[in-house]
Amino acid sequence: MDRNRLTASRRSLLMGAGALGLSGGLGGCATLGGGGSAPTIRGLDRLPLSQTVLNRFVTERRIPGVTLGVRLPDGDKVFLQAGTLDFNVFNRVGPDSLFRIFSMTKPITGAAAALLIEDGRLTLDTPVADIVPEFAGLKVATNPERGLAGRAARNTMTIRHLLTHTSGLSYSIAGDGPIPTAYREAGLTPGMPAGDSNQVRDLDVLVQKLGELPLISEPGTAYHYSLSLDVLGLVIQRVSGVAFPDFIQRRILNPVGMRDTVWRLRDGDADRLMQVYAFGRSGRNPPSVMPGLSAEDYSAPVSLYSGGGGLISSTRDYLDFLSMLLADGRAGRVRVMKPETARMIRTDILPADLTAEGGGYGFGGWVARPGHRRQGEFGWSGAAGTQGWIDPEKGFAATMMIQAMPYRAVDILTELRPALDADLGITRAG
Repeated sequence: MDRNRLTASRRSLLMGAGALGLSGGLGGCATLGGGGSAPTIRGLDRLPLSQTVLNRFVTERRIPGVTLGVRLPDGDKVFLQAGTLDFNVFNRVGPDSLFRIFSMTKPITGAAAALLIEDGRLTLDTPVADIVPEFAGLKVATNPERGLAGRAARNTMTIRHLLTHTSGLSYSIAGDGPIPTAYREAGLTPGMPAGDSNQVRDLDVLVQKLGELPLISEPGTAYHYSLSLDVLGLVIQRVSGVAFPDFIQRRILNPVGMRDTVWRLRDGDADRLMQVYAFGRSGRNPPSVMPGLSAEDYSAPVSLYSGGGGLISSTRDYLDFLSMLLADGRAGRVRVMKPETARMIRTDILPADLTAEGGGYGFGGWVARPGHRRQGEFGWSGAAGTQGWIDPEKGFAATMMIQAMPYRAVDILTELRPALDADLGITRAG
């Protein structure tokens, strides 16, 4: 099979393909959190309402396939799935299928920073410029909506600011204003395969170019979704003395057992990678294959390791990561981090006078603040619709994987979350 599986020349076939393989996706299995041999548990028996939602989105051909992994309050792990890896193949989607998780990379990078805090090599209040001298002379745009003119920054950017997107940095995807446009022109586009673009070659060049552009706001004064976690990747690299991807591999992926979480698609894995479709803002437009995000693109060598959006992962792997955080730093018999470190990662570290998407923010992920119906929840999402979250108060973790752009163009979460709550016997106020 061709690595792209469905090229632009075959787009006319999309609407002629049915919801293939649904019958093979009705069941799920669970393994005990401790690993090793465990009894098989049918996901349909444990989470029937959730399975019904997945089935319907596939039978209505709103998505080709979807998977859901849940770490239950009793410690069992259940995996549900429906459909196929794209609209025109019979390869069924499952817990070990591969997905571009984009910004769900951020909590993993946040966890890596937390390990350096645990090691005593970083603090939340460490000035970034102490590690990244390229940021020593940062400026703040005087009118970011009009141009790049700036003045010297008054506040000191810290590690806390990078973790919570309050650094004053911006994103190339943040619209067409002068600063996002300057990011694109400078090749500051980590998290996407480089292809033939002008993308910078590594993290050192990334921060060098960022240091030459103005911030969109004073550090610590506002939440702006940004390249902060990409900069944090270089901080981790310089503080640890270990290449950023190697640090992630040694301290998180290996001890958690995340064998399918990679920066570059491995040989032979193209047929496990789900196709990415563009659905339009309404989610009802005829789907088309997203250019530049094929298996071939993700098989190319990587030099710019994006802590903000560069990883490929599976439902099983990401649920194992979330389960480790929920279990206070333990993955089966392996102690990955101290209990207080795991709890710190999912704690709101955003100042009370600031909000992020209506709530707080932890180590690379959103936190539901007191008074919210999901109080205490920690998690984040990816550009192609993937989602992962932990609910410490209710004792469960979940991750849902699809590949649909733009984000929430196919809004399965609005129906899936209440269905999952009902399956788990959870009643929420409000």
